[in-house]
Amino acid sequence: MTEVIVHDPGLCTGCRQCMTACSFRNYKTYNYDLSLCKVIDGPHGDFVRVHCQHCRDPMCMAACPAGAIKKDEATGFVTIDKMLCIGCKACVWACPISIPQMQRGLKAMAKCDMCGGDPECIKVCSAKAIKFVTREEGMKIIRSITK
Repeated sequence: MTEVIVHDPGLCTGCRQCMTACSFRNYKTYNYDLSLCKVIDGPHGDFVRVHCQHCRDPMCMAACPAGAIKKDEATGFVTIDKMLCIGCKACVWACPISIPQMQRGLKAMAKCDMCGGDPECIKVCSAKAIKFVTREEGMKIIRSITK
C-alpha cells in the first residue's frame, strides 16, 4: 500500500519547521533554501506546502534521459539516483509543479524521497498539519479540505 504526505493548510501555522527538518536531514544545515519542501504564503492568509507528490505516473521519470528517476512500485516513492543523474533539468520541466532542484555540491537533481518512509517533516510539525497516510486516505482528506 502506497503512502503519501498530505498537508492541511487550515492547521498550518507557517512556522516552516518542516523546511528546517528537511534541510537538516539532507544537508546537515538549517537553511530554508535547501529544503526539498517549501511552505509559501497562500492566497487567503493561509500557508501552502509544496512538495513532490510521488505521482502515480511520474512525468519526471518519463523525461529523464539518464534513467536516474525510479518509482518503487511497492511504496510508490519516486526517487532520483544522484549517481546516474546528469543534472540536465529535464525532470524540472516535465514536473507539473517544477519540484526537482539542483542538489547542493553535486551536478544532480534532488527532491523529496519521503525520508525512506519516515518523513522528518511530519515529526516536527507541532500543528499536526502534515500527515503520512495511504493514498486513498489522502484523497479523502484533500476532498474534505477543499469542500
